Amino acid sequence: MPIPTLKLFNATVEDVNLDGSLLSAQLTKDTVEQKNQEIDDLTEMMMRCLENADVEDFIGLCAKCKENIIGHENGCKALGALYHVNCFVCQKCRDPLVKKPFYHTDGLTYCEKDYLDTLEKCDVCEEHIKERILRAVDKQYHPECFKCTDCTNCLDGVPFTLDATNNVLCVQCYNKKFAYTCASCSKLIVSEDGAETYRIIAMDKDFHVACYKCEVCDSKFTNDEGQGCYPHEDRLLCHTHYKEAVAQ
Repeated sequence: MPIPTLKLFNATVEDVNLDGSLLSAQLTKDTVEQKNQEIDDLTEMMMRCLENADVEDFIGLCAKCKENIIGHENGCKALGALYHVNCFVCQKCRDPLVKKPFYHTDGLTYCEKDYLDTLEKCDVCEEHIKERILRAVDKQYHPECFKCTDCTNCLDGVPFTLDATNNVLCVQCYNKKFAYTCASCSKLIVSEDGAETYRIIAMDKDFHVACYKCEVCDSKFTNDEGQGCYPHEDRLLCHTHYKEAVAQ
C-alpha cells in the first residue's frame, strides 16, 4: 500500500530595516528639478542666517518651519539640521523628540513606541520583530520562536511539515507520531528524500517491502505461484518452510 508523500515546507527569512537606511537609496530617484530645489532652499537659508547673524541669541533657521530659532533652549540639532524643539516631533503622536530615542525612515521621524508599532509582531511571543523576520504558513515569527510543537527544536532553516490540525512539526516528530512501524525490523516506514514508499500489510501488521520475507531463509515473497507468504503461528514463511513447520 503506498504511503502518502510527506509534504515539506521551508520558511523564508528576511531582515527588518530599523535604521531608515532606505533613505540613501531613495536619493537616486530624485529628479534634477528636486535637487535644484534643494540647492535653492539651502542658499535661501544661508542668506537668511547671514541676515539674522546680529540678532541676539539667534541660533539658526528651523529646517521644518524655516523660521528663526532664538535661544538655545528653543532649538535642537538632529539629522544634520536645526529644528525648533516644538517642530522636531513624532510624526504620529506629535510628542517632542528632544533627548529621546527616535527613528527616521522614509523622510519621517517617529518616537520609539510609535515606530515599533509599525513593525510586525511574532505570532508566538507577540513581541515586535526588530531584526530577522521568519515567514511561514502565512504568519511571521522571530526565527528563535519558530519551533516544532512537540520537541520544541528551532526550525529556522529546517524543513518542517503540518499535521491535520496545522500544528508545526519537524520531520522526525511527524514520523514518530504518524508513521507505521515495521513489525520485522521495528523501524519506521517512512519516505526517503520525498520519494514514494510502500508498506506491506500482513497478519494485521505492517512491513517494509524489503522486510516482507521468509523468517527462516530470507526469501522475498512475490506474487508468483508458490513464492508468496504462508503465515504459520504468527510467523511469515515461504512455501518450503511452511510445509516443514506444518509437518513437525
